[in-house]
Amino acid sequence: MVIAGVSLLVVLVVAAVAIAAAGGADDSASSPTASPSPQPPAAASDLRANAGAFQVKLTWQAGTDGAPAVRYDIQRDTEIVGHTDRTSWVDTRVTPGQRYAYQVIALSQDGLRRSTAVRTTTKTAPPGTAGLEGVFNVKLHPTSHYGLSSFQDKDTTAGWRFVPACRQPPCDTKMNDLHWKALTLTLDQTGGRYHGSASISGVVSCSGHSVSATYTLTITATKADAVKDGWRVTAFTGELTQYASAQLGCVSSSVHYGVQGTLVASSGR
Repeated sequence: MVIAGVSLLVVLVVAAVAIAAAGGADDSASSPTASPSPQPPAAASDLRANAGAFQVKLTWQAGTDGAPAVRYDIQRDTEIVGHTDRTSWVDTRVTPGQRYAYQVIALSQDGLRRSTAVRTTTKTAPPGTAGLEGVFNVKLHPTSHYGLSSFQDKDTTAGWRFVPACRQPPCDTKMNDLHWKALTLTLDQTGGRYHGSASISGVVSCSGHSVSATYTLTITATKADAVKDGWRVTAFTGELTQYASAQLGCVSSSVHYGVQGTLVASSGR
């Protein structure tokens, strides 16, 4: 009987140990260590916009209310226009007299984002800083003439196309008359003034023969505006002179026109 009692006690002790071991394994499996949630980046603080006529400089401070920012994306209106890992950025693709909304978007190592916004308006600029480009409706008003046996002394209208000689006007430009193809002038640019001349035949005749005449054009930009995200001349005034020297026994002749042009279409590039 003593042996049987001892045997029963041993069996009970072994079972209790097994149950305790199984219970410990279940507790460990049901409570794993939780990973920390990604922290949003610290937003840019003290964001400022310093606007000129042709650029906007953004400056800010690195925020302290989150994870360190590894990069900043720059959004102008609805478009991402730049990236930087510094705390300043300059936008050089703006035009005078326009209002812009910027967001500086901080990005964390985990790809989380937080933005800071600012609005600004660029300063105005004189017409002479704009590029002369596109198609203009041009009114020609004769102011004087001499040496011609026949002349229609009335206002006329022409279409002129201007094509700059560079990718970033203002600069020298080429003028083409859309209807009278022979009238093509290369104009040298100085500030808001454009000047050029060329010898062209087919307009003046002497004794039934076509003679050459010199055309000289001088125009000055009087108005500019933002056109297709570019700063363009939208109006100009000037003078056009046609002069033919004495040839084939005919006297010299000249016609002087006042010129006014208004932009009707931008050619774009």
